[in-house]
Amino acid sequence: MRFRIVLLPLTLASCGAHNWPEDSFPPELEVERTLFSKAPYGIRETCEAMVVEITDRSAMLLQRNRRPLNGRWDTEPPKGWLASPMPTSTDAKSYYKSAFSGCNDDHRHPLGDLAGAVQRPGAYYRVINNGEGIAIILPRAKLAGFFYFG
Repeated sequence: MRFRIVLLPLTLASCGAHNWPEDSFPPELEVERTLFSKAPYGIRETCEAMVVEITDRSAMLLQRNRRPLNGRWDTEPPKGWLASPMPTSTDAKSYYKSAFSGCNDDHRHPLGDLAGAVQRPGAYYRVINNGEGIAIILPRAKLAGFFYFG
């Protein structure tokens, strides 16, 4: 009986609404609204998938920094971030790919193609915890995503 009382609050807290991981994103990123959120409870591993719409102001601030690149101007990623496309060698170690399906088997997938966006120019990404997670920002589309499986 005592064992159940201890586990019940832990299980309920893990099944609740998933919060946007602000510490994984630059401070200028502001969330307008949540479009998709899934964070099922796991015993040893966790899977989190979340897609949000960012504010117009955030999109503008993230695209404002420009630098000359090969004779043309391009956006500069926030400090600590990389600009897409992601090298295929980095992609080989990505455990977070399991989270791109939405962390479940009910075929409900996150909105947009954030997984494909890191393979094309125009996105910023940051690999988290040695490939267990990834944060993605698409300023032009006003989308950001957080995917974690670890």
